[in-house]
Amino acid sequence: MNIEDQIRQIEQDRKEVIQPCFSYEKAYKVGMAMYEKALEKKLPIVISITMNRHQIFYAALDGTSSDNDNWVKRKENTVYYFEKSSYEMSLYMQLKQDTMQNRYGLPASEYAAAGGCVPIVVEGAGLVGTIGISGLKQNEDHDFVMETLKEAKQRK
Repeated sequence: MNIEDQIRQIEQDRKEVIQPCFSYEKAYKVGMAMYEKALEKKLPIVISITMNRHQIFYAALDGTSSDNDNWVKRKENTVYYFEKSSYEMSLYMQLKQDTMQNRYGLPASEYAAAGGCVPIVVEGAGLVGTIGISGLKQNEDHDFVMETLKEAKQRK
């Protein structure tokens, strides 16, 4: 699949995971589900869930470091700025053969065009938060989070 097709797929997936509601309690349940899944698969990831830039869930599994914390924070900043997944922005920058630093003037120390963080969008409200991980390949980070959001929507 070429980059344009991947971006179109991500845009479609984004529409499919719009949540009817999202609370701190739901964030905790989603975070714990992610943690349990990562623990079972022995994935070396950091998990962060925010609402309005307030971190309401955090977990770090074996094999992670403070570098993963930094990556997830930079991915979160990217999602809040563009209201798109950090993976979509990574693909877009590849397509344009450019960087966010050059194109938008965003410092690399604060923003990352790397997969793994997606917007939490609530029907009628828009962007309310982010769910992000760091520790795998960027497409795997993205897929893990999207899988979780799809499951969360089914649980309502």
